[in-house]
Amino acid sequence: MNEQLSVETPEQIDINYQKAGIGSRFYAALLDTLLLVLIILVGTYVNIKFVTELGDILGNWLRAVGGIIVFALFWGYYMVFEITTNGQSPGKLALGLRVIKEGGYPISFADSAIRNLVRVVDFLPFCYGAGLFVMLINKNWQRLGDLAAGTLVVKTSRKSREYTGINSKVSTPAVNISREESLYTDWIKPELVTESELGMIREYLLRRSTLSTIRLTDLARTIGYPIAEKMGRGGDIRYDKFLEEVYTLKTSESPKPVQEKSDSPSESTE
Repeated sequence: MNEQLSVETPEQIDINYQKAGIGSRFYAALLDTLLLVLIILVGTYVNIKFVTELGDILGNWLRAVGGIIVFALFWGYYMVFEITTNGQSPGKLALGLRVIKEGGYPISFADSAIRNLVRVVDFLPFCYGAGLFVMLINKNWQRLGDLAAGTLVVKTSRKSREYTGINSKVSTPAVNISREESLYTDWIKPELVTESELGMIREYLLRRSTLSTIRLTDLARTIGYPIAEKMGRGGDIRYDKFLEEVYTLKTSESPKPVQEKSDSPSESTE
């Protein structure tokens, strides 16, 4: 089965990912399960200890509250991490995996809720039997939860993404860079930015004036988060501004509208 996956955004920008196979997803799920079991064991121990010390009335009340908390942890574990860490639970982070939408965008709370609620069905009859069967017959290794939510699990290594698409070889016109004060240049490492990533950034900067605010924000995060992550940052930053500064530093341009020269060695296409 082909492990390469081409995701085309509505802006006709293609991003190639490497699919996460059954093996890597199994080990990620195993790590998450072990962590979940540890959380539940600690929570159960603490709950029992308090129940014993507080007596029957308060103890019974606390037992009920503790049960609700453990239940919430079990069901909310994946959703909380996937929403707050851009599609990565601790197990996925350790294995270099990420959950994304089929259109290449970060998943929303609703997407994560759907894929994880359907996890119950995937687990049937035991040990993810149904989910494993569906993954084996699905070209994108999607389990039932992924199919229901319209999500994919992909690898996040540097070489797993390549920039392609209808504009991958265009000679770039002017790229407008804002005159705002630099925010992230003190920790940006241009040497970590690959040519394919630079191409995606360039295409984004050229197209952003035609995008809606929501699309612009989602696409900037989709492109910028993995780059910022490589540089040891990420999270709550202005990805549109971050991509501007990465492009400026990588191409040694001043932060103002510029006309790129097509014969510049740094702008040659492969």
